[in-house]
Parts: sequence; C-alpha cells; structure tokens
Amino acid sequence: MGERGRAMHGRIERTTSLSRWDTLTQSALRPWRTLDFTRLLLAVIYCSVSFIFASPRSWAESAEHGVAILMLLLALTAVMLSARSWITDMRIRKWVIFLDTLLYIALLLVTNPSNSPYFPGSFFVAVEVALVVRRQWHVLVGLLAGVGAIFATWFDEIVTLPTEPAAERVALKACYLVVVIVVTGVMLGPRRETLLEREQMRRLAEADFPPTKSSADGFLLQALRTATGGERLAVLFRMASHERLRFACSAGQALPSIGLGNLMTADTGWHDRGRNASIALSSDGVSHLGPLSVGGRAWSTLLDADTLLTVRVHLGTFEAVGAVHLSDPCHEDCAAIAQRVFQSACEELMVRNSLDLAHVIAGARERERLQRELHDSVLQALASIRFQLAPLLSEQSVSPRPVISNIDRIAKDQIATIRWIINPEVDEEDFAYLPETLAMVVRSLGEQWGIECALKVEDGNCATSAMIGRELSFAVREIVANAVRHAGASAVDFALEPDGNRIALQVSDDGVPNMARLGSSGAVPSRSLMRRIQALGGEVFLQNIGGRTTIRITVPRK
Repeated sequence: MGERGRAMHGRIERTTSLSRWDTLTQSALRPWRTLDFTRLLLAVIYCSVSFIFASPRSWAESAEHGVAILMLLLALTAVMLSARSWITDMRIRKWVIFLDTLLYIALLLVTNPSNSPYFPGSFFVAVEVALVVRRQWHVLVGLLAGVGAIFATWFDEIVTLPTEPAAERVALKACYLVVVIVVTGVMLGPRRETLLEREQMRRLAEADFPPTKSSADGFLLQALRTATGGERLAVLFRMASHERLRFACSAGQALPSIGLGNLMTADTGWHDRGRNASIALSSDGVSHLGPLSVGGRAWSTLLDADTLLTVRVHLGTFEAVGAVHLSDPCHEDCAAIAQRVFQSACEELMVRNSLDLAHVIAGARERERLQRELHDSVLQALASIRFQLAPLLSEQSVSPRPVISNIDRIAKDQIATIRWIINPEVDEEDFAYLPETLAMVVRSLGEQWGIECALKVEDGNCATSAMIGRELSFAVREIVANAVRHAGASAVDFALEPDGNRIALQVSDDGVPNMARLGSSGAVPSRSLMRRIQALGGEVFLQNIGGRTTIRITVPRK
C-alpha cells in the first residue's frame, strides 16, 4: 500500500471511529440518540430507586417494580434497535414514545399520582410526545395532559395507595437534578448547526482534492468519498443545464442506457432495498420515512447495493447526485454532514471553473485589445508610410528628404506606441486637458498624411481622464486614415466642445461622401472604432452635411 493509500485508510479509520463515538454519546448533533439515552438513564434511575427503597407494602410495590423493569427493557430495546438501522429507528420512534408514555402513566398511578415522587419525569415525557405529534395537535395534547393532572388529584379517593418512603423522594429529587444538569449541558452546548459546520470544516480540511486542472469526475468522486467515508460510489452531474449528463464511478462502471432519469430524481437521504424503504432528509434536517423511492431503487440496482446514501446538490445551473454504498447504522447526522461537505466541494468546483472561464475571457479581451491597438496605431502608421512613399515609387518629382524625415518621425512615434501596447502603464484616475492632447495629435496627423488639419475648441471645461484622451487619440487616427485613404480627403476639421456631463468631438472632411464608413460592410469597415467608443460608454453618429462627411463622437468625462 502506497503513502497515498495509507493516508486514505487513516482518514477512513478516523471517520469510522468518530462516527462510532458519536453513536455512544449525547450531543445536539444526534438529537434522537440523545433522547434514547436520556430515556435509558431515567429508566435506570426508576428501576434502581424502586428496588433500593423497596418496603413491604401492598400490591402497588410489586406493580411499581414491574413497571420500572418494563420501562428499562423498553429503553434498552430502543437504544439497540435504533443503533442497527436508520430505517428501524424511524419505524419504532413513535411506538417507543407511545409505550413509554403509557408505562410512565402506569408508574404514576401505582405510586399515588397526586403525591408521586416520579411526577417530575412528566416533563421528559411531554418533550417526547411533542417531538412526534404534529404542531397543530400540541394544544389538544396539552389539554389532555391538564385533564389527566386534574384526574390524578382525585385518584387517591378512588384507590387507596400507601405513601412512598421519604428517602425515595429525596433520592429521586437528587437523580432528577443530575439528569436535568446533564441534559441542559447538552442543550446549552454547541447547537446542531455549529456541530455540523465544525464537522464539515474538519473533513474539508483533511480532504485531498485533486489539483485545479484535474477533471470534474475525479474531483466529485473524491468529494463524495470525503463527505461519506465510503469507497463504492458514483456521481451523475452536469455543469450547466444545457450540457448532457456525465457519469463517474469509483469502479470504472459505465452508465447504463436506461434509467437515467430515475437516477436524477434521488434526493438527499437513505435507501434500504431489503426493507423497501427510503428516508428523505429535507433542507431543515427533518427526515421523512416512506417506501423505497424510484431514485433509490435505480441507484441500488446500478451499484448492486442493498443500503446506500444519496446526496443531491443543485447550485444554479450545476446539478449533481452522488450515491455511496454504506452499511448501517446511518442517521440524520451522517446525511446532513454528507450534504454539507459535498455541497461545499461542489461550490469549490464551480469557483474553479469560474476562475478558468475568467482567465479565458481575460485572455480573449487582451487579444482583442492588442488587435485594436495594433490596427489603430501600427497598421495606420504603415499605411501612412506607404501613402507618402507612393510618389517616390512612381518616380514623381518629389524631394525625398521631407518624406524620409516624416517616416523617421512616424517610426519613432510607433516605437513608443508599441512599447505602451506591450506594457500599458496608465493611471486611469489621472486627468488630462483634452484640447492639448488632441492639438498634438491633429498637428501630427496633418504632417503624417500631408493634409490640412485644424482643431477648434469651444469654450467650456474639456478636462477628462488620461485613458479617455488616449482612446480618443486612437479614434482620431483611424478616422483621418480612413478619410484620406478611402475618401481622398485633403482637409479634416475637428471641433471639440463640452456637452453637459459629456464631451463631444466632431470630425468632418472634404472627401467623397461615403455613408458606409462605420458599417459592418462596405469600403471602410470600422468595427474597431465602434468598439473603442462603446467601451468608453460613448456614442458615434455619421451624417452628411453640405457634402461633407461628419462623424460626431460623444464620451463621458470620466
């Protein structure tokens, strides 16, 4: 056995030892088990006090011994049977409480109910009955208890019974005090939710989940193994509602072609094929016993197991049902812990997938940014270089020195632009005075394309963030390049003005009117420009005014 196998075996042994310890101790984690042990403790007290302080009296003394012995046997039987199976525990709960109540009433009757030393035990019986009676019947049960108490005050007039010894009263009072302290300590200790959360965190901390890049199949199988401690297990799941169901099994078993829908109907709970019963555990921890469910039968057949625990998790579009073969005993605490641990693991899986998806989206956005920046700067600069070299290549009488100087300036400018594209270090909160920024860009574009470019600034505050100024500069470069290359423009005019809480930039040229410049088809596809402005929360309008093509851009100030 390897180191990983020994570690797994050690975790299983620890989980098993803890579950065995929980079955023998009183805890808010096991409320029904606590009830069984409290009943057994009281029965031991009743039986011991009855025999220790026995005195030769009437037939009532023998009846008291007999009832106490019967209560002790009933409590022992309930503890042993409930430890064997969750199904058996669910089936005998109401009957045990019903019989215990009848025996307690009989104990009161044979010890003179109006003056019985066993009367304080009625509080425990009342708690028992309240747990198994529906809430709408609690008032009726209380009325019956009141009528019984009134009748008990008259019982000594009907049947004459000797008074219990004073020492017996003192002993029972002391024992009741001990029981109250013990049970109160359990009730005032950590609440059930706290204990469930502690156990959940402990198991998750000890879990050995696969690495982030592993498949979801192995991750969910390990999560179910951590949640339940079982080894024969399987999971049916899908990451999104539109995906097909995926199946994973510890034994490498393939999913059968039939019965797929029945497997997905299983809820969190216990299934016992031999006893033909299923227990569904609701979200509030209340268990409901019923015939073997369709989902439980389907999983039992698939895993060839008579007893198994199923756990269902539904988180948004994620849905999973896990099943594990376990042998009894299994109770509410086991199912509740498994539900919590498995759900937490599923949430972790969703977070991992979300991070992976976020990385993919971030990569796609970064690629889109690089494409946009290269298109609006480098490609436009190369197009400008070709435009200026065209007269020299066609052997026109043009002085080469100004052209070479202009190309050299463009190259220097693009070196700085490419460096920024590779490593953009811009403080988004820094403000820039937009007229100054655009004035430099407009002057550079005029020299670069050999056209007339003029900027007119209306009075008003045109300060904005450096990021918006930079994006508008790239937009202006593309507009001018399109106007010169595709419309043959020789002059471009810019007008900048404040527009409420926005800034408006209007660009007009004397080129050939072309209303398809901003469309998805035509001579000038400008998706990059549209996406750049829309990313800023701005708008772009194209119109033809007086034979001049005019583009109006409005963007927020920051």
